[in-house]
Amino acid sequence: MGSILDALANAEYRQRISLLATLIKLSEADGHIDENEWKIIEKVADNFGFLDKDALKYLKKNYHQYSLDPPFSLDDRIEQLYELWELAFADGKLDDKELRILHRVIISLGFPVNKAEEVFNASLEAFKKGVSKEEFNRLITEIVLHK
Repeated sequence: MGSILDALANAEYRQRISLLATLIKLSEADGHIDENEWKIIEKVADNFGFLDKDALKYLKKNYHQYSLDPPFSLDDRIEQLYELWELAFADGKLDDKELRILHRVIISLGFPVNKAEEVFNASLEAFKKGVSKEEFNRLITEIVLHK
């Protein structure tokens, strides 16, 4: 039997894989993965310590087998939301399918249902304005915790 720390480590691993799969799903929404989108996916994978490019290619082919497994902390959920929006804006186009995916992902990430629409609209406007990651974090935290 594994320890609680092993279980937490496995949960974190699953969360990271599920985020990468969701990033791939979002980037595929318009029918192809743009070079800028793939660079963001690779950057996130590198940040997670996933340096095996073959494994990432496997995930690219099989992303549909994974569902989003949200992180425990609000900060981590906001960071994942930021990465998803960053990817959506990477190719310079934002289509309806991407917006629908992002809308559903907000609930899947564990944001409160009664604040999902506000989080979605604030996120969209923040990215249109080009806010920094820190500003985005403050904005979404304020919505979730204080309104």
